[in-house]
Amino acid sequence: MNLFDEQVQSTRAAQKLRTATRITETAARLFAEHGFQSTTVRQIAAEAGVSVGAVMAVGDKESLLGLVFDRAIADRIPSPPEPPEAGAAAPSAVAYLSHYFDPFLGLFAENDDLARAYFRTLARGQDENASLGALRTLTEDNLSAAMVNAGVPEARARLGAQVMFAAYLGELMLLAAGSTDPRQTAARIRRTAAFVTAQEGL
Repeated sequence: MNLFDEQVQSTRAAQKLRTATRITETAARLFAEHGFQSTTVRQIAAEAGVSVGAVMAVGDKESLLGLVFDRAIADRIPSPPEPPEAGAAAPSAVAYLSHYFDPFLGLFAENDDLARAYFRTLARGQDENASLGALRTLTEDNLSAAMVNAGVPEARARLGAQVMFAAYLGELMLLAAGSTDPRQTAARIRRTAAFVTAQEGL
């Protein structure tokens, strides 16, 4: 491949990314204004100034909703605490685990209907659900790192992170079904974090 071809491919990739960003931002606005169910792919295409095919190349409605929430969640997720310096006390992991999911729950306060639609999609856990896989990886990595930095052996920290994520998914299912509310969910997540960290001797 020559330099000209590389420049053309780079330009096309940049244009594709800009188009995908415009589509996702348009979908976010329309979902917020009209609701998930009332928004159509055709409306998103018209508002974004692209074809329906261009929208579908980015994703269907559920995929677009996932992209919207993935971006919002990624902007809010707290980084795990750093390892202690030599001679310093190890940081407690329980506070980080207890509040890690607060940003997710905050999304309910902002737009209950959209959050329920998103979390119902996640809770289905289909094989092709890339959002769920990425969320699980990010969550378990962050929670594991927090516990390891607090002095927990890595294998035990990974197991604790898996327990926390499984508990979180269960709570999401209850929220999406309307069987509980974010405050009750937050309280149960904190109790689970206290249990996990107590089991780790923290």
